[in-house]
Amino acid sequence: MMCMKSVSIKIISKLSVLALAIGIIGIASCAKTSSAPTVTPPVLIGGYVSSDSVAAANLVSYFTFNGNVNDTTGSQSGTAVGVTYVPGVRGQAYQGAVGAYATAPASAAIQALKSYSISLWYSLPAAAKPQPGGSSPGGMFFVAGDSSNDGNELLLETDIPSTSQFAADSVPIHHGFNNIGGVPQSWQNFTMNSFDTATSTWIHLVMTYDGPSSSYTLYENGQPIAVSSAFGVSTASIIYDGSLPVGSGSPATQLQGNLIFTPDPPKTVIIGTWAPGVYGVSTSLGSNGCFLGAMDELRIFNRALTQAEVVGLYLNGQAGR
Repeated sequence: MMCMKSVSIKIISKLSVLALAIGIIGIASCAKTSSAPTVTPPVLIGGYVSSDSVAAANLVSYFTFNGNVNDTTGSQSGTAVGVTYVPGVRGQAYQGAVGAYATAPASAAIQALKSYSISLWYSLPAAAKPQPGGSSPGGMFFVAGDSSNDGNELLLETDIPSTSQFAADSVPIHHGFNNIGGVPQSWQNFTMNSFDTATSTWIHLVMTYDGPSSSYTLYENGQPIAVSSAFGVSTASIIYDGSLPVGSGSPATQLQGNLIFTPDPPKTVIIGTWAPGVYGVSTSLGSNGCFLGAMDELRIFNRALTQAEVVGLYLNGQAGR
């Protein structure tokens, strides 16, 4: 009987331990379930959680202007001369002035561009705009090689308006590219009037060029707008290397095609002033043609963005994210 009692006690003891373990596991399981945090999905604006999520895989250069002029995506350290920083669309922004500018080395990804998009925000009070009868427009953004004129592959500037163009709430914008290794007559210069540029107003500009289709589009605040060029392009559309019809002229007019910068690869990104030697201007940076407004969130992509992506950048920028 003593042996049977001992066996019974051991069995009961083991059952008690098992029951206790099951109870503890159950309590822990309930506690874990009841304390699990509720995951709130991110709020999408224009289909994106932020500006950073728009075509992120194609972003090759990004200047945030948050207290410096570094290319954070291209991993290039920039140099600022006379640049100050003001509140921007997102964090701080570049503030231009007479003699102020910034430079950064052009990354290998910029040198290899075949198509591109340039996105930035700018603010240009009326007093800072080029005036009719002035001597110099304001350089906003250039990508330049070593040679003058032909070595400036990408450009963006506020142009000198005629008296009829000038208004307190608008400014002509000159923009385009130089496909120096492409087909002849590779300079493609466009002009458009940017409106609603009243004091303290931020304007979003995006320029896109798709090499395979030879299509160029400029957007202001998310919407494509009309441009004009030396070849009679009145709306953003297919770009040719000469006057139409296709096949006319000598050499025959053809599609512009992919960008080829190899004859003079881009060396320097120039922000806030004209590149040296452009159209015969001074070879000293900052000597003339400085942009007097503010710029923010300068991005370069290696393909043409879609309008949906442009709208995503615009709406998220408006929201400060």
